[in-house]
Amino acid sequence: MRWFIAILFLFNHLLSRDVAANAIQDRNLFATELFQTIAADKQHENVIISPVAIQTALGLAYYGADGQTATELQKSLHAQSQSRSTIAKSYYKLLHSFVKPKTILEIANKIYAKDALVIEPEFRDAARKYFDSDAEQLDFTDEPKAVELINDWLAKKTNGKIEHVLDSIEPDINVALVNAIYFKAKWARPFMDDETSDRPFWINDNESVNVSTMFADNWYNYADYEELDAKAIELFFENTDLRMWFILPNKRNGLNELEQKLKGVDFNALEKRWEWSSVTVNLPKFKFEFDTDLKPYLLKLGIRTMFTDEADFSNMFHNSPISTRVSRVQHKAFIDVNEIGCEAAAASVAVGVPMSLPWDPKTFIADHPFVFIIRDEHAIYFTGHIARF
Repeated sequence: MRWFIAILFLFNHLLSRDVAANAIQDRNLFATELFQTIAADKQHENVIISPVAIQTALGLAYYGADGQTATELQKSLHAQSQSRSTIAKSYYKLLHSFVKPKTILEIANKIYAKDALVIEPEFRDAARKYFDSDAEQLDFTDEPKAVELINDWLAKKTNGKIEHVLDSIEPDINVALVNAIYFKAKWARPFMDDETSDRPFWINDNESVNVSTMFADNWYNYADYEELDAKAIELFFENTDLRMWFILPNKRNGLNELEQKLKGVDFNALEKRWEWSSVTVNLPKFKFEFDTDLKPYLLKLGIRTMFTDEADFSNMFHNSPISTRVSRVQHKAFIDVNEIGCEAAAASVAVGVPMSLPWDPKTFIADHPFVFIIRDEHAIYFTGHIARF
């Protein structure tokens, strides 16, 4: 009997591990598909999105959906193998995996519904328990007040880092999904202020601008990916498992081609090919916000019914007599990449410095458009590209 229980325990453990691995793979696949869809439309501007924040909002919508609406969300999220409860638990685990001291990672998600819609208590409880989110009724006919309430809530949830997401809102709106995210952490190996200088950044083959560019000569994870026609470097943050990848196409005009190749890529497989190397790094400082209505991009990914009068959110609203279509999916993200932690740089500058010249020194000169990703083993928290200054 004990033997049988042990075998059963092992089977359940392996099964749960496989389910978790599939959930991570599903999330990463959706992340790369969504980013590529947006990036293809924004090749000449800087872009940053948070797949985690967007997936949490859509996962919550899926939890409250039924019929064709649920089917499309489940398919586009690549979650066909997961039940509604399994998805909820996977998001709970994800959203509680990154809480680290000295690291700020704030995600704000909320569903706003027309005041005539009655939100199911069971759905609201699940939103709070599993998705760190909420659902609230709102009078959209009073546009200034509705906009103010939504923006104030987002500012509060992001500790004032993201203060303004909406400028206006349609008075006939039924349901709005709103999310924002803010991240800040120190480099484990900070760049030195006095090494930053102006260097050319090539916007295309023929046009360049001088930008404030950081410099480091240290040991990092580095890889040449021939199949991507690109090179990559990984920078670590202090006191967190999150790390930041910079992927640089070998050609100055290779950004679009690179992003096409990254669609559906297995980042865990790429990670296994890192090489611990001495690398000379030139990396531009950048700071920007990006916000957009995700609706046109979600339509391209096959999420259609929830934006029509055929939308079915019967698990979210009680005996709804009116259309429950989603009118808007607003997303805003902010990023600031700089030397971060200059006071700690003097104490850290000697860490990892080679005592002798390496046999095969590498260079990573980010002087033309590149992709960046902030991720850990669970998910892609941010992805974007720098196209211009």
